[in-house]
Amino acid sequence: METAEACWAKAEAAREGGRFGEAIASYCQTLALVPGFAAGHANLSLVLQLLGALPVALAPLRRAAALDPGHALIACNLGGVLLGLGAGGAEAAFRRALALDPAMVPAWLNLGAVRQASVRLAEAAAATARALSLDPRHAGAWSNLGLFRLEAGEAEGALSAFRHAVDRGRSPEAHANLIGALRLVDGIGAEDELSECRRFAALHAPPVPAAPRRDPDPERRLKVGYVGADAFRLHTAATSLLPLVEAHDPAQVEIVCYSDVPHDAADHVTQRFSRAASLVPTAGLSHRDLARRIRADGVDILVDVIGYPRGSRLLALAERPAPVQVNLLLMGSFGLDAVGFAIGDDVLTPPGMEAAFSEQLLRIDLAFVYEPLLAAPDVGERSPGPVVFGSFNQAAKLSPRCIATWARILARLPGSRLVLRARSYADAAVAGRVEKTFAAHGIASSRLELRSWAGADYLEAYRDIDIALDPFPYGGVITSCEALWMGTPVIGLEGDRVLGRYGAAFLRTLGLADLAASDTSAYVEAAVALACDPRRLAQLRASLRARMSASRLCDGKKFAREIEAAYRTMWRSAIASRNIAS
Repeated sequence: METAEACWAKAEAAREGGRFGEAIASYCQTLALVPGFAAGHANLSLVLQLLGALPVALAPLRRAAALDPGHALIACNLGGVLLGLGAGGAEAAFRRALALDPAMVPAWLNLGAVRQASVRLAEAAAATARALSLDPRHAGAWSNLGLFRLEAGEAEGALSAFRHAVDRGRSPEAHANLIGALRLVDGIGAEDELSECRRFAALHAPPVPAAPRRDPDPERRLKVGYVGADAFRLHTAATSLLPLVEAHDPAQVEIVCYSDVPHDAADHVTQRFSRAASLVPTAGLSHRDLARRIRADGVDILVDVIGYPRGSRLLALAERPAPVQVNLLLMGSFGLDAVGFAIGDDVLTPPGMEAAFSEQLLRIDLAFVYEPLLAAPDVGERSPGPVVFGSFNQAAKLSPRCIATWARILARLPGSRLVLRARSYADAAVAGRVEKTFAAHGIASSRLELRSWAGADYLEAYRDIDIALDPFPYGGVITSCEALWMGTPVIGLEGDRVLGRYGAAFLRTLGLADLAASDTSAYVEAAVALACDPRRLAQLRASLRARMSASRLCDGKKFAREIEAAYRTMWRSAIASRNIAS
């Protein structure tokens, strides 16, 4: 019979060699001989964690912590498993680890993550700052700090943290976060965004390989692939992508959707995608393996609808797995040479914006479509009284210029109030900072109501406001559609970047161009004029949902026909330039 020492040695060698099944068996043999061996329980848990079996990994780690309560790393690992499971006790475990070893950087970082999950954003940033005081070059800590600052509404502070993260590491995720933060900061133009996107490509994307060969028949049925990370479930991008996929003409296109939605996270939206198209599960695939799968599937046109936000698959597109690749549901340019086309329209991408795109711009009637994916409550009537403005956008979208403009509106209408709603307002420090900023413009906190997200009743909250104010420079997209769907007119600003022009595009489509202002002074005047017209407000509240339903904004079939025509134009262009076959 083998000794405990021999079993332990075999287990450690198997773990280090990646032979996890063998490692588990040997750890179990070790523990059968020495049940009180804390390191044995801890390393068994580690292997189970590496296999993704967090629920099973918890019990041996709890046992290890009980056997060796003075081991800081075991306490930290226990906190990590509890955090991953969303279970209670994670913060206490990290605090225990830090009491044992105050210089443990991972424990400080994880403590920050626990605090962020419970919307204690200032405390999360403080914990992360402590980690950075111990390791100032920790790129992951800088990236986390950027995320916490971003949710707290500190876009410029987040941008600075992300720059530090990119300078100290080669993380494409941190660089993607940096690009996202750029879009929230005033004074940064679309060309500046493009420059940073090109820098991302230079640092993280491989040289563009040759496109795969395809049958160069210009009129044949095309195989179109959609890449959208986790957009194939209840997700903001799905409100536009799902009606497009469902309305595609199967005589013209065959649709394949590459979905990173885990099996246990699939929902009714995922089911609709699976009925409308071939839904390929890709969660866990590396970018390179995803590109290989797409290439092997013979996709002619590959369309990315996510871009740089969380879950980005742009590095798969950088491998050029399809001969024609497209940027759809625009947030801005991708900056990748491998992506040849972007689909816009005359409002989102007006003439002259070509300089802000590495892609060739093709314009359709409206480069967006909206379908509510959850049942919406009835609009309801507003009670008479002073006008109530509102914005349900994330706090980071409220730039200093935006707050100053909204304060001007409130000052013009002394009885009016403003309701703001975002998850981060559950943090008293975040809410207090917003109130202080308005106070600097002469607006008392009594005229503000800051609500945190609570439950699924957010659409019903539109019954409490009369007019939605679109923030800038990064405006609302789905939030604007939801407001309009709930009968709440939106005041929009035609900004200097794509993400500052969606509100204007929607309003023009609905015949409400007078609510889409060209500058902040016109924005104030539009808001005041509408607030002083209760008859029009009542008419809009009663008619907006029907107006939207009958408009191009909610016409998935027309959107699909326009998109298919654009794909055909791209395909013919690629054939003409000999990018399809030699």
